[in-house]
Amino acid sequence: MVRLGAGDLARILDLVHTLGDVGDPDEFLDVSLNGVMDLVPCEVATMNEVVPSADRVVAWTRPGSFEFPPGAPETLARLAGDHPLINHFATSGDGSALRISDFWTQEEFHHSELYHQVYRPMGIEYQMALGFPVPRPTVLGLAMNRNDRDFSDRDISAMNTVRPHLVQSWRTVQDRLRLQSLVDAADHGLSAMDAGVLVLSDPPAELTRGVLTTLYRYFGRPGRTSPFPSGVEDWLSDQQARHHQDALVLPRPLSARLDGRRAVLRYLPARGWHPGAVFVSEHAVAGEPASLASLGLTDREAEIVARVATGASNAEVARHLHVAPGTVKRHLENVYRKLGIHGRGQLTAFVVETLGAAGTTGGDGGSP
Repeated sequence: MVRLGAGDLARILDLVHTLGDVGDPDEFLDVSLNGVMDLVPCEVATMNEVVPSADRVVAWTRPGSFEFPPGAPETLARLAGDHPLINHFATSGDGSALRISDFWTQEEFHHSELYHQVYRPMGIEYQMALGFPVPRPTVLGLAMNRNDRDFSDRDISAMNTVRPHLVQSWRTVQDRLRLQSLVDAADHGLSAMDAGVLVLSDPPAELTRGVLTTLYRYFGRPGRTSPFPSGVEDWLSDQQARHHQDALVLPRPLSARLDGRRAVLRYLPARGWHPGAVFVSEHAVAGEPASLASLGLTDREAEIVARVATGASNAEVARHLHVAPGTVKRHLENVYRKLGIHGRGQLTAFVVETLGAAGTTGGDGGSP
């Protein structure tokens, strides 16, 4: 490999830095094609996706003003199997920068149908290309074309130096597209279900747009040191602690009702690199359910039951109502006796199944 000068290395470094900020395929094409033309001057640079067995070629060119002669892409697709560089990339898997002159003499090139049908109408006499690793039978290559002189060993060395960075940038763009398509599909599907997912990263990330807004609407404003409302923060802490216990525990959803609709939060535990998430569903409540007071409960008992049904502990209910935990416990014992049930689990199930929601008492959207 020819030793590159300081100026060449500086241009390569600038191109590498720019490639690191590429965000989409169009930007990648602009940066890569214009970048290599600055590094290795030529008349035309193209990114070509070729499937020789299917006679298919898709090409992107720079400068953008360049136009292929009529029928040139179709002819190149038909003759792709005869092209020495395309054939080499397709059969060897080696994407290193090479010239047509590494395989054919200029006389052999001029006698080929490829030259007469494709390159002479384009005014191209010399070509150098490098390949990208893609599944066969597709060949993806970046080609540089000149009409006055062949590419030098320095040009080959420069392109081979920058090639790994071009490949990595291209892979990053493809990965980002695949991930974005999955996120968009999840967002579309969840939105159709009036549902969303909030990933418990730091800070939390909305897999579905608007999830945090839903939390704030139903459960109140975020805390000073937390992105979550205090009730949601307490519920999350409890769910995470329960998940780390040795005993098998039943996750408790958190719900709140507002203006005839109900939001239900379910905790999805962390696994491996997945930091955990909150699944949020929202739906209309059919009709106005009977109030808890209509079941023979006092206003205080109804308020405590509404809190307990959202998953709040006795201590949490007591803190919210400014009473002692023992007072909450005594009220719950009276409730169990009146309703003929035993324990918090049965109470929550009773509220959900009988009243249609793990209810809140007023629908103010400010407390779980």
